[in-house]
Amino acid sequence: MTAFQNAIYADLDNMRFQYESESSIYTEKLVDGRLLFAGFQDNGTSIYEHMDLKDKPSFDLTIDGESLYYGWEYSDFVSTRDELGSTIGTLTLKHTRKSIQLKIITSCSGFGFFKRSMEITNLSNETTFGLTNVTPFKGCIWNITDNIADNLRDDTVAPYSVGRFKDLYWANEGNFAWQAIPVNTGIFFNSTFGMSGHSSPFFILRNNINGGYFVCQMGWSANWKTAFFADYFNDSRLPNKINLNFEVTPVTPSPARLIAPGETISAPDMHFGLSHVDLDTAVQNLHGYLRQFVLRQVGDGLQPVIYNQAGYMVPGYKQPDMSEEGLKHEVDIAAELGAELFMVDAGWYGNNGQAGTDWGNTTGDWHASDVLPNDLFPVYEHARSKGLKCGLWVEIETAGAKSKLAEEHPDWFLEQYGRTFPRVLDLSKPEVKQFVESEIIRLVEKYQLDMFRLDYNSSSHDGGFNLKDGRNENTHWRHMEAIYNIFERVGKRFPNLQLENCASGGGRTDIGIVSRFTTTWVSDWFKMPRTVRILNGMSMALPPEYINRSYSPGMEGNLDSQMHVIMMGHPMLCGITPSLAAANPAIMACAKKYISIYKDFIRSFHRTSKVYHHTPVIPGADGSGWAALEYVSEDRKKAVATVFRLVNADVDCYTLKFKGLDKGANYHVRIEPEGSEFVASGYALAREGLTIELDTALTSQMILLTLLP
Repeated sequence: MTAFQNAIYADLDNMRFQYESESSIYTEKLVDGRLLFAGFQDNGTSIYEHMDLKDKPSFDLTIDGESLYYGWEYSDFVSTRDELGSTIGTLTLKHTRKSIQLKIITSCSGFGFFKRSMEITNLSNETTFGLTNVTPFKGCIWNITDNIADNLRDDTVAPYSVGRFKDLYWANEGNFAWQAIPVNTGIFFNSTFGMSGHSSPFFILRNNINGGYFVCQMGWSANWKTAFFADYFNDSRLPNKINLNFEVTPVTPSPARLIAPGETISAPDMHFGLSHVDLDTAVQNLHGYLRQFVLRQVGDGLQPVIYNQAGYMVPGYKQPDMSEEGLKHEVDIAAELGAELFMVDAGWYGNNGQAGTDWGNTTGDWHASDVLPNDLFPVYEHARSKGLKCGLWVEIETAGAKSKLAEEHPDWFLEQYGRTFPRVLDLSKPEVKQFVESEIIRLVEKYQLDMFRLDYNSSSHDGGFNLKDGRNENTHWRHMEAIYNIFERVGKRFPNLQLENCASGGGRTDIGIVSRFTTTWVSDWFKMPRTVRILNGMSMALPPEYINRSYSPGMEGNLDSQMHVIMMGHPMLCGITPSLAAANPAIMACAKKYISIYKDFIRSFHRTSKVYHHTPVIPGADGSGWAALEYVSEDRKKAVATVFRLVNADVDCYTLKFKGLDKGANYHVRIEPEGSEFVASGYALAREGLTIELDTALTSQMILLTLLP
């Protein structure tokens, strides 16, 4: 574990609180009952108190329709240090008019990053309060006053830009793009599906005048909103200024959460950092922070190569195609390829003997199908005899229309606008939460699982509503509390259990749920060229070893390129061949080669690698032009880079100039699939680069580098 320079300075005489994480300094001040976002520096130099911003609250809170961003008085401040090395400041505030207490918890964790948590406590002995809404974090990230008119170049330059995933819909995850923030015009982005969406509450703000990046993520797996406003004050009588204001908030119908007397709830966690560096370093700082302080890992954190049973065997996931014999054949394929974990996917459960019953209609009945008369035990025993670990797919938050669970418990579903919302269980109900958690534990223990895959294929949009104390409380908040709480306890109960997060592909890629799992499906679109853009973009928000990418039948492009994509993420394979007897030797050899490259080379430094995005923005409907990713070990002794020719490229060559190598060293270079090997200096690879020539679309080359003595 790396040691960091983290510190907190609390000036209680002036109610000024300064939080330091390496060279990033965040300052707040309690003034006239408001906790202000007083300033944020990225160069390690503190500002003077007279330079504090005086009018930017750092949060917003509305209880029963009454705004409570003001009216607070100081109660306590405590500074502590946790086992990971973070310095934590807890500021306790009490409201002067309403019986509400806030604990504002700020963790300084290194890499220039901070975590902001907010606990809301109802101090009343008899009154239940309704949370109308909360904005856990907001403020003014930059405040420019110098030579604005000249530096804006006559309004031809937007002072600030925001980088975010611009698409919200399935199969378009990770489409990172920059958008200018026009002066005096607010812009916002949000999700509406009841999940964090096929986008994510993640963004990067860029100062286009003075430089610097602000990176922010909210841990929230339901609907959200991020908003930005460039406030340009250009009155000729006064000094000009241009501020960039931001806010991040969960979005749900009110009341989002009823808070009982004496009860404490937590707002979504915020993770943010400011740095005056290049984009690659800003992203690397985020990855370093997430890996060390936020994300869950099992054992040494090395990700297993997964073989997923659904492929040739289960076309369309029709359940009657499931069989013990077929599963055992899939196990044999997985073992032959060199995979390490065998995943049983959708369709293993429920009364599946009924023709035409698909995988979604019997979720909720988590017992082996009648087409598996011996249950899954012989399959898992066969897998373990081949040296494979075992995983299981479960969509635990749903119950299909033909399930026994739906028949026996019709009151367990979301109620929305006076009707039952199909498939989605209401985990805000204690009995449903208890059932879900007990079923997860039962399945893990019954099959001695090594990996539990959670899927969620429903969009509840506004969520459901439950009548409590005469008020219709929305279900999103309690549902997310339940899911987070369940998997925190499951993770502690089974410390060696891999937890895989999947939600209709990339429906939940926010840091709230990802932090409780060990790997995540960022999308279930695996077709070229878009799969490259998904990997490219999502590896900005998440470290690549947490990003599940898969080879599946029906892909575009050549086999090498498909393998290059998945080996740069957390690899999963399925549908390589219908059987070992019918296997194509060339396909098997190619897959084996890249699995070995991943296990023997890439994985050895994957989870600590520095990621360089040579093409952070990939345009086009599916991904046009060229894409290049480079991963380098911390000691710069190993590196892997892949260059992809996508569609609509204007030229046949791309020159890759490596960013992370030791320029004073020599490297052994190996290029796949051509197989050429040679020695080159780090200086030449960085300054002159390697020219990759590909004269047809959807092809690629992978470059493996090893430092020579």
